[in-house]
Amino acid sequence: MRSYDIILEYYDVSVYKEDFDNLRDDQWFNDNNLTFWYEYLERSEVYTSLDHPEYIVLLRPSMVFLLAQSPNPLDLKDVLPPLDGARFIFLPINNNANVDLAEGGSHWSLLVVDTKKKIGYYYDTLEDINVQEAEIVAKKLTTLLDCGKLTLYSMPTPQQTNGSDCGVMVCMLTSHVLQKFVDSGSSADVDMHIAEDAISPSRGRQLMSYTILELISKYGRKVGDNKDIEFSFTRKKEDQSSSSSESSSENTESGESSSESIQIPVKVLTTHR
Repeated sequence: MRSYDIILEYYDVSVYKEDFDNLRDDQWFNDNNLTFWYEYLERSEVYTSLDHPEYIVLLRPSMVFLLAQSPNPLDLKDVLPPLDGARFIFLPINNNANVDLAEGGSHWSLLVVDTKKKIGYYYDTLEDINVQEAEIVAKKLTTLLDCGKLTLYSMPTPQQTNGSDCGVMVCMLTSHVLQKFVDSGSSADVDMHIAEDAISPSRGRQLMSYTILELISKYGRKVGDNKDIEFSFTRKKEDQSSSSSESSSENTESGESSSESIQIPVKVLTTHR
């Protein structure tokens, strides 16, 4: 089977063999790996068992990239999911700044915005390396939501021990925070801290692999109706040498983990109207 062959069509996401191969240990994740997991979470019991699932929005990586690069975020109101009624918005952050490169960047992190409290919880598995990108996205989001200002906090986050686990850890961090909402019975007063041993990259890779294989086993290679969506990247019919999330060995993440993480305010972000 070739890397560009589709192994599963899951609603609005096509999973390619390349995407499945990325689930092996020490492989880099691309946008599609995160997009599939977010699509799956939105249709899983973890999400649907929430008291108000409509209050939580999982923005896809391509949407976050578009938001980060847009000169005027207000122009995106008609193409992004409705955000006005959202309480929590999950935004996977990538450090790709090249608008001409659909698949690029070297690191994934996670920003979770509480629109009611006007707080952004920032999780980075590599010592806040993406914090500037998170600040840019947060500032664009405040303009889009017209909420004045947003306080961004860097949260204690389990640290990766290699240069390839940031993508799977963002997927597992998202799952973990959603599970916190379910366990609490309410998303109003959830402890947003993540325990040091709460996230296992290897178990995360195994879980995502098993999920795809189980879906194929139960339902075949097509699950649900595929709608036309605004943000899908065209796959070339050739093996790609670079990853969406971490594109070159020259820009590889450090293998050193943080000796200590503390909750600190990064800065207050204000919108310019």
